[in-house]
Amino acid sequence: MSIKEYTVLSLDPMYSPLHEKIANITAKKKYAIASSLAMKLYLPSFKFILATTIIKENKQTITNELLSKISKVDSYHTAYVKKVEGRNLEADELEYMAAYYLGLKQFIKEKEIDLVLIHNDTRWYHAIAVMLCKELNIKYLVTEQGLIRPSTTVIDNQGINFKSRLPTGLPFESNKEFIAKHPHDSLISMAVFGLFIVFFMMEKMLKTQVNYLHNDYSFIKYCKRITHKFKKRQNAENDKYLAENSVLLLLQLELDSQLLIYSEFSNNQELISKLECKCKEKGLHLAIKKHPLDSNIYQVSKETMFVDGVVSKLSELAKMVFTVNSSAALQVMKTSTPLYLLGDSVYDRQYVASKVDINNLDFSALDKIETKKSYRDNFLKLINNSYLLHGAGFSFNNDLLASKLKELLTEPEYSGG
Repeated sequence: MSIKEYTVLSLDPMYSPLHEKIANITAKKKYAIASSLAMKLYLPSFKFILATTIIKENKQTITNELLSKISKVDSYHTAYVKKVEGRNLEADELEYMAAYYLGLKQFIKEKEIDLVLIHNDTRWYHAIAVMLCKELNIKYLVTEQGLIRPSTTVIDNQGINFKSRLPTGLPFESNKEFIAKHPHDSLISMAVFGLFIVFFMMEKMLKTQVNYLHNDYSFIKYCKRITHKFKKRQNAENDKYLAENSVLLLLQLELDSQLLIYSEFSNNQELISKLECKCKEKGLHLAIKKHPLDSNIYQVSKETMFVDGVVSKLSELAKMVFTVNSSAALQVMKTSTPLYLLGDSVYDRQYVASKVDINNLDFSALDKIETKKSYRDNFLKLINNSYLLHGAGFSFNNDLLASKLKELLTEPEYSGG
């Protein structure tokens, strides 16, 4: 199946050949505007341009009206400076982003771009690109690692996380089985990403990378991930024990966009402290499961415990489970344990999971919120069969990918918020 009718623009790609594969199916022409030269590693066949180039070459006037519009764009950088640094975007930041907006808009018009590929819509330059696509009525697709990891991928024509466009209606029964042999955390994926980091670090001397990047791509982070991949889980037996009347908290990675953009919290410690206080008031014990890559040390009371193990087993032993919007919530949904969301989440569905306000948390009221296993089962099927693309990293099935692309690119335009 081929849909070679689009002039495609890829911004920063997924750390895999996915954008290349999408373009092979959809593109008659291929362009890329990336935050760094190192991204070329994942976009070998695209005509490649640096984001810094379109920013520097922009000659259009930046108006106060445009600066005001840019200041209202939700992005990771905007949330970070507000919640972590305690400030608003400064004039030079807004002007830099406005120049990108104008340069990108001019490029899209000149090249007659009609499909934009974006990996993660919370990066400031991607958030601006989504805004532009909506203004110019151009199709766009957002990619991200799948909710069932590491073997699935999200391709969405609206956004990811809370902005996802989940299908409506009952899920279909999938009869197309595909197992990714080289998923997101495979050796080949990590090896190529390691090479990307080498190029990225060398490129820093050239100062060609865009400002206000969401990630410093450090060797330390990379080595920690490699170590985590191969080390044995020392606390795996903890899933067999939870104190009586325990409340399970599933943490995101520290400073994750789920916290900064889609919740009221600035960091995990704030979340832990608030929920711990609420649990103490009701004589409940807090059990915390950290993200597998989280090496931070958190301050907790002696009654609070850290646990590890299979999320579904831990959930069965818990009185209730809290999270902001972790993909681990899908494991909770395999049980009948109540699931409460401390942020904006696509999981907020009747009888599946419920969003709550931690500042007005009433445990007696929570007991009245009903959970139905049949609704959870259908939601899990919807995610697995109707929403996620089975394939990841360096393993994709072309027929499944083409079918997903045809579905996303031919359905009616979304009219919601």
